[in-house]
Amino acid sequence: MRSQNKTGLNGALAAGLVLLSVSGAAHSEVLDANISGDSVRIAVSGPLSRVFSTSKGEYDLGGLYGEGDDDEDLVTAHAGVLLTGDAGARQANVTAGLGARLQYIGGDRDKGAALELGGKVEVRVPGYERIGFTAYAWYGPEPASFGDIEDVYEYAAALDYELLRDASIYIGYRKLSADVDRPRDLEEDGVHGGIRLDF
Repeated sequence: MRSQNKTGLNGALAAGLVLLSVSGAAHSEVLDANISGDSVRIAVSGPLSRVFSTSKGEYDLGGLYGEGDDDEDLVTAHAGVLLTGDAGARQANVTAGLGARLQYIGGDRDKGAALELGGKVEVRVPGYERIGFTAYAWYGPEPASFGDIEDVYEYAAALDYELLRDASIYIGYRKLSADVDRPRDLEEDGVHGGIRLDF
């Protein structure tokens, strides 16, 4: 068990270093990192035009390493694309995105992946732009899942405060659940705190 823990942690650290190098090599990227009592999550997003020269939207890469609700190691990694834009709210600054992503999920005994559909929303009220609310949700049903994973969903919401023009702190809640062929699912949930940096 200890060797599995070390392998998972090394993989998560390596993924984090790759994400940091990507964000440091380009502009207009967002580095999002958060921690809870049981997990650490790092993600990088940026203009999709870096991958497809004529596309609108953004890419999203990330991963999580932590301890699931049943005290087993949990590692995830995802890559996705979102079509983003102004949601059209007149009295507030609301941006939203819809898209798809592929997510790998691995525990001590079960491993697999799922193609997920979902989106995100960010709200900032005019006159109080330093305070914002963000939320996202993703769902991968059984027909689009692979390996030991039968279906998976993940959602999160956070309240942030912009300390600097390009740096925010936030507190939020996240739940990740992957259905596997045994009585207890692979799950991670709880309150987390994080930072969001624009490069």
